[in-house]
Amino acid sequence: MGIIHVFLILLAVVTLTPFVHIVLIAFGENVIGTGVTTPQSFTLRHFRLLITETHFLRWMLNSFIIAITTVAVAVVLVSISVYALSRLRFYGRDHLFRGILLIQVFPLTLAMVSIFRIFAAMGLLNRLAGLIVVNAVLASTGLILIAKGYFDTIPLDIDEAARIDGASRLTILWKINLPLAKPMMTIVAIQSFVIAYNEYVISSSVMTQGLDRMPLAVGLQSMITGQYGTNWSLYCAGAIIGSVPMLIVFYSLQKYFIGGLTEGSVKS
Repeated sequence: MGIIHVFLILLAVVTLTPFVHIVLIAFGENVIGTGVTTPQSFTLRHFRLLITETHFLRWMLNSFIIAITTVAVAVVLVSISVYALSRLRFYGRDHLFRGILLIQVFPLTLAMVSIFRIFAAMGLLNRLAGLIVVNAVLASTGLILIAKGYFDTIPLDIDEAARIDGASRLTILWKINLPLAKPMMTIVAIQSFVIAYNEYVISSSVMTQGLDRMPLAVGLQSMITGQYGTNWSLYCAGAIIGSVPMLIVFYSLQKYFIGGLTEGSVKS
């Protein structure tokens, strides 16, 4: 047990050290680079400048709009898709599922040129609607694979009994399957929120004009490679505030998150 405890302590130190370093830079006075150890004095000036002199609040609002809308779209897409793949029998179902699985093999960078051209052709460049669409599709594609395994554990006898009582497939999905799969659908919501809120690669490619239109990840990048020059203190201050919503989401929904990962069958 002693060795395990030592290992866990070392792991905690390695994990927390970067966060502590960011906090020191954000609150440190006259911090120029990232090599700071312990600042001579501390201040809240960087947080005040972040709110008053930059578009930070607008960036956070943009990311919230993208993330919340992505969650809503992804939950609907995943629910319908996994119901069809898990409960319905149709030609090409297995091939469709394998195709979705195959898509996950290829890195996102291979699709960047195509995504940019599609955005340009559809007039979605520098628009939040485009990011919502692409994030919802990307999140749904990966989460379908996870959610299907959970749906497969729900006994088909429940669906058949409901069909005998005259329930439609939509009613079965809405009133029976989704309530039973609540932990898994919570994971779908959390993961799609994380994907959309933190997404940077696509956003940095298609959101190139107008600082007030950018999501949080791209806006923070401008703190060190953009209009605001290289200001690590502002960047770290923004990173701290920007991470608060993620902490709130995980801590408020952690019981569903853990339940969705550990439950492998339906309780009667």
